[in-house]
Amino acid sequence: MKKLSSETPPTMILWILFSVFLSGCSEHGDPVQVERVVFSHADEMVRNEDFIILADRRVFTVMAFMNACGYDKQFNGIPMHPVRIRVREAIRLKAEAHIDELAEWKEYYRRKGLPNFCYLDYALSLCDDYPFRRIRPDSELGYRVTARRLLDFPDILNKFWETVGLEQIWAQVKPDYLAEIRSYNLSQMARQLAFVWEYLRLERKEHFTFVSIPNLLDTHCHAIGACYENYWYAVENPSAYSYDFNVHEYLHSIINALVDENYKSYRPKLDAYFEAGKDTTIAKSYGSPAGYVSECLVRAIDHRIAVMMTDNPKTVKRREALVKRRTKDGLLLTEPFYKLLVDFEQSKLDFEKFLPELLEKLPEYRDE
Repeated sequence: MKKLSSETPPTMILWILFSVFLSGCSEHGDPVQVERVVFSHADEMVRNEDFIILADRRVFTVMAFMNACGYDKQFNGIPMHPVRIRVREAIRLKAEAHIDELAEWKEYYRRKGLPNFCYLDYALSLCDDYPFRRIRPDSELGYRVTARRLLDFPDILNKFWETVGLEQIWAQVKPDYLAEIRSYNLSQMARQLAFVWEYLRLERKEHFTFVSIPNLLDTHCHAIGACYENYWYAVENPSAYSYDFNVHEYLHSIINALVDENYKSYRPKLDAYFEAGKDTTIAKSYGSPAGYVSECLVRAIDHRIAVMMTDNPKTVKRREALVKRRTKDGLLLTEPFYKLLVDFEQSKLDFEKFLPELLEKLPEYRDE
């Protein structure tokens, strides 16, 4: 299941919905020749039967293009990752001899006006290496509008790769990516995945291969989840991962639908929390009321799972401090949900059956 990135502002959600409507009114040009993705560089991944940790050339190339064309975003003033700085400088030096092409690319990027999570999701629909081309169908795109709006993007991406010598730049920073992927703990990831379903008491019906992709050329502290073929991807920016399974993004693929199913029955209560928190800096990323509630609930469950999987008091203290901090920041349901999850843990119900009870027990919002 696709989800809006945690960076999605309300105005962009409206834009995406409108663009999706338009894309349904006009078919794009050449049909995609659908193929299975093949990860062809064995030395650029670490894998077992269930997990792949990938130094992804698609994500690297798309993010390099965006950085060259004006994507300068940083999170709360945190400095750019050193690899991002090096790549930006290498491209700048190469592009000095191609001023006209760079100007055209910048205008293309400006004109498209797409947020970075749309580009990242689209990148995962491409083949794994230069020359890039679409190989996955429109139906798998997280944001269908990109099928039409980025129809010519693979050709532009390939021209960018050639012009700035991106293969040489990739070779320069490849050791940094390899160090990242080799730091992941596959055994811990398997334990976390199993515990998610054990905790929720739900039957796992999918059988994904999970692909984690460090994204060193983006802002800190964000990630996206996406599904193509039978691969579930987590594209993880600096500071958004701890070399383990991205429980938070994966939970969205389960929890979002459950919240949507139950929201209407508890709308007045939930809307009150949303209205109180929606204008805070952190909450502006979750434009819809249901998206706001899902984010709070996912955070609460993520922290409860982490607490239950550890015997380290410092981890428990740190997690509970994060719950309080994010609640205070504006995700007002996070701590109430976190506390109510104790009732779930003491029950015998699965989470799908317990969620209405949890929402019923949720206190009415009070402005304190």
